[in-house]
Amino acid sequence: MKKIPWSSLAILFVTYSTFGWNLSSADIRVINWILAVVTVFALAAALTAPLANAKTLIFRWFRTDVGAFISIITAAFFAVVVVAWLHLFATGLVLLSAGALARLDIQTLGFKKWQAFWILSIVSIAGLGFGGAVKLYFSNG
Repeated sequence: MKKIPWSSLAILFVTYSTFGWNLSSADIRVINWILAVVTVFALAAALTAPLANAKTLIFRWFRTDVGAFISIITAAFFAVVVVAWLHLFATGLVLLSAGALARLDIQTLGFKKWQAFWILSIVSIAGLGFGGAVKLYFSNG
């Protein structure tokens, strides 16, 4: 039986608990909770997917002048959007950082990609639900 990286998974759980708390405190509809759960699975999949094919595609795109020009214009546009909505991107960056830390610890211990995906997904969903439930409990009780 493999050792589980409890410290990084605890950080991931607390991070998603905070996100669930914030999501629960806003005037949020059910569709936003569904989008949050889909985002959890997408982030876990992105962290566990192999990057070799993506790297080849990105390098091929930057070899052309048109690709480099479009990339620079797109990067400038996204930089403006990030600065305008910094509070949202900071939350996303914290979630991504906690997930990456947990993924590195899981990878170091030799877990397979599907095992890493399910560990990240379950801990993230549990943290998201826990944060939302605690906020709901304290606001109603």
